[in-house]
Amino acid sequence: MSSLLKAVIIDDEILAIRLLESMLKASGSIEIIGTFQNPKDGLVNIDMLKPDILFLDIEMTEMTGLEFASKIEDVSSYIDIVFVTAYENYALEAFNVQAIDYILKPIDHNRLLKTIERLLERRQHKKLMQPIEHTSVNEGIKIIHTLHFHIHSGKVSIGDTVLTLSTKEFQILFFLAQHCNQAFPAAELYRLIWDEDSFGQTQALRVHISNLRKKLETIPGHTAKIVMVRGSGYQLVFQE
Repeated sequence: MSSLLKAVIIDDEILAIRLLESMLKASGSIEIIGTFQNPKDGLVNIDMLKPDILFLDIEMTEMTGLEFASKIEDVSSYIDIVFVTAYENYALEAFNVQAIDYILKPIDHNRLLKTIERLLERRQHKKLMQPIEHTSVNEGIKIIHTLHFHIHSGKVSIGDTVLTLSTKEFQILFFLAQHCNQAFPAAELYRLIWDEDSFGQTQALRVHISNLRKKLETIPGHTAKIVMVRGSGYQLVFQE
């Protein structure tokens, strides 16, 4: 099985696609599994291709890259997005849609290599998210205790109750469920989910935890809940 990261490039300029494709192939770490000039075509095919990484232009005629990124949150929680654009003024909006990086054109070779290195490190971190207890009932669904994680839609179900979660909420709950016998300090949990040090700023994590708690309370019987273990951190517990 190939250890290369699978990538899709979407840019309405064919020369930009070919240049980035060449640079990524030369890195020796990326396999290009699809390129699209029309982002609408890319959106139709993204779920079938199941890339690890999406390299996405922002200003395109059919659909902006920001619009595209907001739409694929409903398709997969596990596609890393890297914006490659000539415009630096979209950086804040890019990170609001959970982009991993933001590279300006013309692309600097060393800058791209740093991005690839970061993507590889993220994939290593995600290996920590191997479940302690799970059963695959079919492709794309993981069962941990009583929770059914629908990987491609980012939804979680338990019995007849379906929780619609944001990307980060899904990642937090999935991680805590797979390590339900462990508690994680806020700073460590932030680093594992966001793949960067919190530098003491964990407010975003606390907001997501608060939202998750409210959504878990809608489950009949409150069979799963996130608790704060004194001196240790956040832990997911299941109640019979």
